[in-house]
Amino acid sequence: MVNREFNTNVPVGDEYAEIEIDSYQYDERRRIYSFQLSKLREKNIPSKKRFGEIKEDILLQQDEFIGEFVSVIFDQEYSAVAVQSNLYGLSTKQIESVLTEIRFRYFEAINPENTEIVPLVIRLAPLIDRAKIDRVIRSDYFKKIRIKGSDVMLDAQLDENSLLSEARNLLLESAGVNIDITISLGRSERTATLNEESVQQLIREFQNINGERPQIELTALENEEAEIETINLIEPRMTDRVSLVVEPRTTIAHEFLYNSFIEVYDVRRPDIRRVMIPQI
Repeated sequence: MVNREFNTNVPVGDEYAEIEIDSYQYDERRRIYSFQLSKLREKNIPSKKRFGEIKEDILLQQDEFIGEFVSVIFDQEYSAVAVQSNLYGLSTKQIESVLTEIRFRYFEAINPENTEIVPLVIRLAPLIDRAKIDRVIRSDYFKKIRIKGSDVMLDAQLDENSLLSEARNLLLESAGVNIDITISLGRSERTATLNEESVQQLIREFQNINGERPQIELTALENEEAEIETINLIEPRMTDRVSLVVEPRTTIAHEFLYNSFIEVYDVRRPDIRRVMIPQI
C-alpha cells in the first residue's frame, strides 16, 4: 500500500478497482489497518445542471473515470473486517475478488519463482449477530416480510394457519419449486405495522424447522425513535450505522469516515470478541 510502483489496479467485470493512493493508515494501539478501495466506472456518467439552463455533460478524458469509494477496516487482533456499505461502490464479492488478485500479485512480486505458495483465495464470511433476532422479536412495528425458499425448505410440519404454511400451499398449488413472497405496508405512517401475532408466529415456526430453512427477511422498527432495520433470520449480519454531516458539494474523506467509525467500533469490539478468536 505504500509502494507506488506496486500495481493494485484490478479489472472487475467491465470496470476497474484499485487501492486509493494515500488512504492507508495503521493504528498501532488498536492494531487496526484501514484503507479505501476505489471503483472506477466509465458508464452511466452523470451531468452537471444549473437552474433554468440545459444540462452539461461531464466530459472524461481517456484515462479518467467516475470514482466510487468504499472504506475498509481490518482488525488484526480478531481478523475481522469492517466494510463501508456504498450503493455505488464495490460489493463484498467484488472486494473478495480484488483482494485475492492483489494477494496473488504480492506473492508473485516477493517470490518470482512461485515456489511453495498455496494459491488461496480471500473470502469474507459475515459476522453473525444473534442478538439481532432477539431485538427484532421485541420490535414495536413490523414493516415488511420477505420469504424466499423452495419446496424442500417448506416441506415441513407447519401450523396450517401461518404465513409459512400459506406460502407452502401457494407453492404446491402453482406446481412450482421456488417461492419469493414479499408482504409490506408500502408508503404508510411510521407507526403502522403488520399483524404482530402473525409475524411472531412466523418467527417461532422458522426457529422450530429442522434442516434446511427458507430465507426470511424482516424489516422492523424497534420503537418510534429507532432506525428501520432489515434482518435476515438465517444470517443476521453484524452491522452498524454511523451518522455523518457532510457539507454540500464536498466529498467524504476516508480519514473522516475512519475516525467516525472507530468511535462506534470501540463500543462494538466486545461483541466481536465473543464470536472471534484473537489472533497472535
